[in-house]
Amino acid sequence: MKRFLETAAKVFDIAAVVALSGVVLYLGYEHFYAEIDSFLLVLALVLGGIFSSAICCVFHELGHIVFGKACGFLFNSLRVGPIKIYRDDGGLRITAKEMPETVAGAAEMLPKSADKLYAKYRAVTAGGPAFSFLFLVAAALTLYFYDRIPFAVYALVCTSLPCAFHLFFYNTLPFSSDDLDTDGALLRGLMKRETPYLTAVNILAIEGYLYQGFTPSEIDKELYFGLPQLPEDDFNFILLTSYRLMYYLDGGDAENTVRAADRLEGLMEYVPSYYLNDIAADILFVESTVKGDTEIARRMYPALEKYLKGEDTLQSRRILAAYELYVNGDKLAALRQLNAAEEKAEKYWIKGIAKFEKKLIACIRDDITGQTADAPTFGR
Repeated sequence: MKRFLETAAKVFDIAAVVALSGVVLYLGYEHFYAEIDSFLLVLALVLGGIFSSAICCVFHELGHIVFGKACGFLFNSLRVGPIKIYRDDGGLRITAKEMPETVAGAAEMLPKSADKLYAKYRAVTAGGPAFSFLFLVAAALTLYFYDRIPFAVYALVCTSLPCAFHLFFYNTLPFSSDDLDTDGALLRGLMKRETPYLTAVNILAIEGYLYQGFTPSEIDKELYFGLPQLPEDDFNFILLTSYRLMYYLDGGDAENTVRAADRLEGLMEYVPSYYLNDIAADILFVESTVKGDTEIARRMYPALEKYLKGEDTLQSRRILAAYELYVNGDKLAALRQLNAAEEKAEKYWIKGIAKFEKKLIACIRDDITGQTADAPTFGR
């Protein structure tokens, strides 16, 4: 029954978007064709629709950000199409990255603490649909007065109506998309306190403690292991497993680090494409260091090389340093990456992650110089 309802909702969504697009094009052509050449008129409406739809997506994500800021969350990143804005090196960076076709946009907010996370997470999740509703109302009202507004306003506002409807309607429904849950699904799960969303709140709590300066292994073990087991294809289980990997790695538990990495490798078919490279890069790091399986690492690296070098983050630099040292045996290249990672670690804004990364960086540097490092250690 649920699958039927989801399919019916998707069909209705598509039909409504097509119908609204037709209405917008018809009214625009019927009212403005006398003053604008037909070809230019249609071209302007199409280009205006593309531009206004992008703005509509930004406005939806802005809802999450505004509600998040009001709840004491911190901005981490915003993606709309190929454009990514994120915090790095103490400031903001803008890059153009390939993005999964099933994800139009995404905003990531991190909590400052673990206090009242259920209520705060619900508010942050509701921010997107709330802003989409405001945008939808504004576009619909503007279209209502279409015969009283200039063409530029029509082309830049009214053409957003199909996208505004889609973002509000689809994200309000409690269904799962091809990659991630809709906002409606998150809200329903949080209100019912279902296990996957209890896990999501635990993950947020972990992130809150990381922001306060705790390293992964210093955080309460119950947040990692205190909930019932989730299905292996559940995204929250995958994300929690990646945090468990950090917990073991930070604590120098080589055996469980390998188990967690192997578990993640076995779950790769279920990882949403939006997070695929991040998870694969963590597995590459373990293969290169703790496991020391250079053959597997060399097979994995070509698919991740462009991503790692393009990201230019603290984590990517540390992973590249490990690969250069333990797989390629190139100490000079490893030192270059390591120096860049250390520079980024000094400016990194999540204190617990910075301490964790510095610990891993120190282990790699000690293996280059031949010194003995405290756990975790990668020398073989």
